[in-house]
Amino acid sequence: MKPLYPARRPARLRTLCALALAAALLFLLADIPVLAEYVFARGVTRFLSWFIACVTSLLPFSLYEVTAVALILLAIFVAVGLIALLCRRAFARVRTWLYRLAVAALSVLIAFGALYAPLYARSSVTGALGLPAVTVTDALACEAAAYYVGELNALAEVMPRDEEGDVLIPYSFDEMADKLNAAYAQVGGGYFAFYSVRPKQVALSVGMAALGITGIYFPFYAEANVSTLVAPYDVGCTLAHELAHAHGVAQEGEANVAAYALCLRSEDPYLRYSGLMRAASAMLNSLDDASFETLYASVSPAVIAEWRNASALYARYDGWLNALSSWINDLFLKANGVPGGVRSYGQTAHSLVALYLQETGQM
Repeated sequence: MKPLYPARRPARLRTLCALALAAALLFLLADIPVLAEYVFARGVTRFLSWFIACVTSLLPFSLYEVTAVALILLAIFVAVGLIALLCRRAFARVRTWLYRLAVAALSVLIAFGALYAPLYARSSVTGALGLPAVTVTDALACEAAAYYVGELNALAEVMPRDEEGDVLIPYSFDEMADKLNAAYAQVGGGYFAFYSVRPKQVALSVGMAALGITGIYFPFYAEANVSTLVAPYDVGCTLAHELAHAHGVAQEGEANVAAYALCLRSEDPYLRYSGLMRAASAMLNSLDDASFETLYASVSPAVIAEWRNASALYARYDGWLNALSSWINDLFLKANGVPGGVRSYGQTAHSLVALYLQETGQM
């Protein structure tokens, strides 16, 4: 009697072809802007993410973190197992393992195509935030930078600080999340998801820091994760950024814009301070050297000390893992239609100028 496994090959090939075709079709449909916006972002993707978030938000720990550790262990097990099978010349079992890995990879790709990929092709967040279209000149960029520095200096004088000079966060992580979830629910006219997401603080934050990550949204669990090794002033904006992803914004630069807008418009002193710290830094870095030097000289010593504290914190974990993580993230972003790659994180000066004009009543 002939062995059964050769008869399985056509069935396995059909399964792989069907999964690959489903993934390709899903990504093609998700890349059509009108479908990305109204079928996926405001429909299928939002419903699926809401359903998943209802379950994962019940758990107090980060499922992303557990999955990351499990995947590392699984990768080691699979690599060792395949090498052992090859050494034993058990090629039939090797083919079975590779088939199962291919099925798993394609299944994950399909899940990503349903839960997150369409968000890259939807309309810009600037329209949902009501930001005006502006033509940014050097003079206007300097005006905006001067405005943010002035507002930051004024607020820095009244913010409570610890003995290291870092701002004190006046409420818990969950309370901050509640404030930001409520803010997203009140803006955008349906652009942002209506439901609240419970963000998680990652226990193994040292590993995230080594990879240069302060926060990550994991769409498979509809879970926003934030490192505990974030400068105190930066927690608000970082959390707002990850919640922007959870509420339907995929592009990194646009998630920054949403985070800045919510923090800068907030009546809460800490959230506004967090937004101003990031906005002032981004605008200063967008200026030419001469303008930068002039404005930087006017920044409050308390603010400069806090920026230096943050730089020292992040520098502790800088290394080859950080560079490798940045390179992989750059490839991932470009593969999802973000031409700037990791540079898109910092491409927010244009929107900050629009926010400045809006805040000062000029547009």
